[in-house]
Amino acid sequence: MGLKRLLIKKGLLGGAGGLIEGHIFDALQKKKETGKPFRQCLEESVKETFTEDLPGTSHVYQIGKKDGRKQGTIEQAERDEVKMQRMHEEHEREREKWKEIDREKDSLIDELEDGL
Repeated sequence: MGLKRLLIKKGLLGGAGGLIEGHIFDALQKKKETGKPFRQCLEESVKETFTEDLPGTSHVYQIGKKDGRKQGTIEQAERDEVKMQRMHEEHEREREKWKEIDREKDSLIDELEDGL
């Protein structure tokens, strides 16, 4: 939400009176909704302000958040590639094994036909 939420919800433009009071009222509201302790709700409110609402820090936070997702996705893709390669190699081994069994079966059938 950013600057709008900071100005309206946290109280810089009137609302609750000031930034500190805005955090306190926000924490009380969260405590009422979630049942968490007041201190934890207050910490969450302040963290929201720094990570999501302040114009300078919110952009840095969002960049880091996206970079982390991209890095995680790259690492997951590498793990998936290794797993798929392993599965492919196992499939090829089994395929060769079944081909060999099929050749043995065919030779056994040919021997039985020759004997009759």
